[in-house]
Amino acid sequence: MKFRFLLLLFLFVAPTSAQNAVLRAGTVIYAHDGSTTTDQKITVIDGKIASIDTWSGAMSDDVIDLSDSYIMAGLIDAHAHMALEVDPKKDGGNYFVTGILNTTAYRAVQGVRNAKDMLEAGFTSIRDIGNNGNYADVALKQGIDEGLVPGPHMEVAGRIIAPFGGQFHLQPEKRHVGNPEYFFADGPDDIRKAVRENLHFGSTFIKIVIDDQRYIYSVDEIRAAVEEAEGAGTYVAAHCWTEQGARNAIEAGVHTIEHGPNMSDETLQLAKDAGVYLVGTEFTLAGLAWADPSADVSAFQPEHDMFVDRLRRSHAVGVMNVYGSDAVFRNAEHGRGIESLDVLNSWREAGMPNDYTLRAITATAAEMMGISDTRGILAPGLAADIVAMPNNPLDSTAALHEINWVMQNGELVRHP
Repeated sequence: MKFRFLLLLFLFVAPTSAQNAVLRAGTVIYAHDGSTTTDQKITVIDGKIASIDTWSGAMSDDVIDLSDSYIMAGLIDAHAHMALEVDPKKDGGNYFVTGILNTTAYRAVQGVRNAKDMLEAGFTSIRDIGNNGNYADVALKQGIDEGLVPGPHMEVAGRIIAPFGGQFHLQPEKRHVGNPEYFFADGPDDIRKAVRENLHFGSTFIKIVIDDQRYIYSVDEIRAAVEEAEGAGTYVAAHCWTEQGARNAIEAGVHTIEHGPNMSDETLQLAKDAGVYLVGTEFTLAGLAWADPSADVSAFQPEHDMFVDRLRRSHAVGVMNVYGSDAVFRNAEHGRGIESLDVLNSWREAGMPNDYTLRAITATAAEMMGISDTRGILAPGLAADIVAMPNNPLDSTAALHEINWVMQNGELVRHP
């Protein structure tokens, strides 16, 4: 009875400091190497994992009993958009229209809800990769860091840097409509200035769009962004859709390629040799068709197949694949977090080994984001970002859809 009372306090009272806890874990999965241990005692002190040992002692009201569950590190979505929520009923499913209709302040409010959804689904860290209006992502990250609102640990891109027009087609009379959604920058000098402005206003990494216009960023232009970012201790993530865009990005030294559906085996090998991570956002058919509920889903089959094929080929080549959803809508029934798990269906369709997928959605993502010294795996000294579920994700990653217990930084977020 005492434990149930404390649990209610955890659930309904916003905690002000990290909790200490003792967990009895049935099976602990170490996603970074696929190993497991059973009947473990996880001790959490001041929000961090103090120790993981074989269970000893007696059960008591102070112990959180997860002896029937599978335990692993919290999930990471490395391509998320907390303050972008496209609604076909309001904006026709066009995120260009979304940015015009919704103020940055309103989008930040949406971000608060989406961040909570993500955390409750098991995503204890995310990389928010732009499309947040005028730095709504930075404001949301600050609110989470200060404990004002619940949400995952966030790394944020701020305003996306792109050639004129960004990802939209503008009218001559309204050539500035794409701002502040995008930071139009052409030429190395403009790009360097844009990088510095983003960093000044709180971005923790830089996102650029390479090739969504007839003209694309050159190697020299991309390299200017890379040099500025690296000089400030961070990196560039490059949205690439074409083969040439990906090649330019790799040659210029970017840290990650986002999407990359048209990358050939040769270009994938270049990415591997350069140590470039691929955050592929392998959309499912449902994910591609979300903007038009009346559409014939089969029309999206070729694009879906292209992503699944590229995932298979990148894995065969040995590219460092990282999980990213690119979810930009919210099903009112279950929220953004569940939508962000949808891409797992494409990974299963591509035949990715379960242990490989678990690394991609935890340890590899943390390594790519530069946070592996604080989170991303279960180990003493790291943040107590822990999830539990009734079935074994090493048998099927569908088990991740059933996460029903979440702890972040030692705080109990969700319990059955």
